[in-house]
Amino acid sequence: MRVADICKPAQTVRRETTVENVLQDIDWSMVSSVVVEDENKKIIGVITERDMIYAESLGVKKRDLKAWEICSKKLVSIPPEETVRGAVLLMIEHKVHHVLVMTGEYLEGIVSSFDVLKQLLDDRQQR
Repeated sequence: MRVADICKPAQTVRRETTVENVLQDIDWSMVSSVVVEDENKKIIGVITERDMIYAESLGVKKRDLKAWEICSKKLVSIPPEETVRGAVLLMIEHKVHHVLVMTGEYLEGIVSSFDVLKQLLDDRQQR
């Protein structure tokens, strides 16, 4: 199975978006990460639920903290035609839970470890 078959559209925010706005504008029950872009739509990082918990622990007002300040800058990407197995191997190698699905510089979507597990269970139920 290809990564393109399980990737989800990525939610994006600008680098200067406040953490307060990230909390308000993103439905965290539907996504587990948000991609942070600069003004030229260049990806600079990913904010995960874990990063949001970290931001909360800092004790800084959420309206004073910017998305770029808390995002994980360790970006791991894969082309959409690659296999899901390839995405899993990247997650393990880089110790991340999210892989950006990219065609060149264009963001196609994102795959999380949860997406992979869900697909694995779906595949097993169909057998």
